[in-house]
Amino acid sequence: MEVFVDIVIHILVPFMVLLFFTLVAILVINRMIFEVYKFRIKSVKAKIDAFLTALVFSEFDEEKFSKKIKKFKRKIPFEKSWCKEIILNEIINLKQNLKGETARHLHFIYEEFGLFEFSVRLLKKPQWYVKSVGIYHFKALEYTKGENFVAPYLHHKNATLSTNAHIALIALTSDKLNFLIDYPEDLSLTSEIKIMDILHSRKPPMPTNLKEWIHSPNPSIVKLGVKFMVYYNFSIPKEDVIRLFNSESEIIRSEVIVATRNLYIEDAEEILINQFSLEEKKNKVEILASLGAIGAQISEEFLSKVLIETEDVDIKLATVYSLNAINENYSESSFTDNQEVMSMAKHVKDPYI
Repeated sequence: MEVFVDIVIHILVPFMVLLFFTLVAILVINRMIFEVYKFRIKSVKAKIDAFLTALVFSEFDEEKFSKKIKKFKRKIPFEKSWCKEIILNEIINLKQNLKGETARHLHFIYEEFGLFEFSVRLLKKPQWYVKSVGIYHFKALEYTKGENFVAPYLHHKNATLSTNAHIALIALTSDKLNFLIDYPEDLSLTSEIKIMDILHSRKPPMPTNLKEWIHSPNPSIVKLGVKFMVYYNFSIPKEDVIRLFNSESEIIRSEVIVATRNLYIEDAEEILINQFSLEEKKNKVEILASLGAIGAQISEEFLSKVLIETEDVDIKLATVYSLNAINENYSESSFTDNQEVMSMAKHVKDPYI
């Protein structure tokens, strides 16, 4: 027992103390290294920000820009990937905040730094998320030369990478957006918003196969097709409106209802009236709005009937709005004995009442 205690006191305790201080020293050193590394990155980033800002806002001259960039690369640890990423992120940030000719100069700067090759190397990496970063570079910079490098990933087995490729190609393609009809996955709301945002900013030519989109087996493409038809003012045939109203998707039916008024499809008036009783409240309100936009006498009669029969205040108010859009004197001439309707009619004409 005394031997064991002696071993603990003279060997184990000193060893544990030494181990403790060693670990503390390692933690302190690692922290110091991290702080030095962080300071270095911050210092390099400040130099890059200042250089790129000064370069972008100076008079564009390819030869001078090339010499300045070559000289600047020697002042920073350009061979490090993190340094290239800082430069890329700053170029992307400038691209998103600048317009016109100044923004186009950024493509030259991107190439002169050799960052195009850097993005391509990312696409050749095995990890799908690293490939996505390379695709993002091309999309964010609207670098059309990257189109051929992105296209092979449209049908990649990884759904996220495939989605990223589709969205990027919308921003990069020099041709029509025909390829979107083959989109294989469900389109998330975020992706849909991105696509429509790119559509409004780039204004690409209308897909030549757009009329086929609303026949796609993919509901996401059907919905997108209806949105594109509205954007390009491409009227939906009456028979397709009827067919789409038979869709199990309430969202698709809603898109078609909205499209009938945005495209002013007068032939859809009777279809909308017949569809009204089959829809939930949200779509009923949209139908009422569409009838107010495209409706005539048949809609007046239908809306009057809805106003009498419904108990839902929201539906009633939407109906009054629609009646007023078709005939602003209808309520006063037909519902003078209905105080609730008259109050709604006054509110429609003057929201402050």
